[in-house]
Amino acid sequence: MTTISRNQAPPPQRTVARSAAPSVVWLDVARVCAMLAVLGVHAVAPVVTTAYTELGSPTWWTANLVDATLLWCVPVFIMISGALLLGPRSEGLRTFYRKRFTRIGIPLVVWSGVYLLWEMWRSGIGAREAFRELLSGSPSLHLYFLFVLAGLYLLTPFLRVLVEYAMTPTLWCFAGLMSVVGMADQAIVALDGVGEPNAATRFLPFIGYYVMGYLLRDIEMPRARLWIAGVVFLVGVAGTAMGAALMASVEGEWGRLARYFYDYLSPTILVTSVAAYLVFQALGARLSKRHEEGRSSGPSRLLTPLANLSFGVFLVHVLVLHTLRDVTGIPDSPLLMLATTAGLAGVSLVVSLFVTMALRRIPWLRATV
Repeated sequence: MTTISRNQAPPPQRTVARSAAPSVVWLDVARVCAMLAVLGVHAVAPVVTTAYTELGSPTWWTANLVDATLLWCVPVFIMISGALLLGPRSEGLRTFYRKRFTRIGIPLVVWSGVYLLWEMWRSGIGAREAFRELLSGSPSLHLYFLFVLAGLYLLTPFLRVLVEYAMTPTLWCFAGLMSVVGMADQAIVALDGVGEPNAATRFLPFIGYYVMGYLLRDIEMPRARLWIAGVVFLVGVAGTAMGAALMASVEGEWGRLARYFYDYLSPTILVTSVAAYLVFQALGARLSKRHEEGRSSGPSRLLTPLANLSFGVFLVHVLVLHTLRDVTGIPDSPLLMLATTAGLAGVSLVVSLFVTMALRRIPWLRATV
């Protein structure tokens, strides 16, 4: 605990009192749901990008709506990290960096190598192209997330100082400003194709989400607010799906402008993600209350073990999903597409869970997941 001498002015009081650590239950709910949503996004994404159907077909529209409903997953993962890590702690720089970069650095190195070697075998890319993918901070379609986390962890000790001493309105202004900058960055990339992110800069547009995760972690969610969050979520989903469809129609293909609506810092994804985060908080609070009253059900007891495995599932699932999809393909029919992608996602989840549990039992490989 920090002591204050008689001659020192006390730090300004925050306008909202915050607990030292957030409730675990709702964060576990959010992590498990985000893990499932990532699987769903990666299962239906090739249909949206017209690899398995034509733009504007019933199958495409179905996949577009499903994808738009699930795209909150990565921002919510980032907000969860902010909720867990940005609270003031008596932890030195060396201790923090050793713990967090052991947690993220080893998986980043190992799985970047695994996926690049896999792509070299699967797609025939050369060593030079693989190295360029690594420098871009995206050695696989999902591993950019590790580069985002690494950058956010790098700033976390300094953001903690801001969080501890800044007034809540100041923090909201900072989070809002960084979100606007992030949205502008992705809009410029979508419009002009300049300013592509790389391994050193991928985290910068996500600072706003990271700080908002902390700011929103203790907000109370009575029934009225929960309904508002639900309505905002649906409006954001509709805006994402319709905006992407409109831009794709204008371009005549699934192009850069259409992809912008699927960017995690498009305005529609931002409001959808914040709404989803608040909904999970409300649901988790109700589960926590049931637990305290001794009315916990079997599924709720599985939350923490599943949440603890979510990072490993995230790392492993693309290998499994893409291997299965190379064999099965995806039919061009709305119902069959839904059944196939749900089956692929379900099998990938189960296999990834078992692989993660197996790796955790091997001493030299435990740190990779």
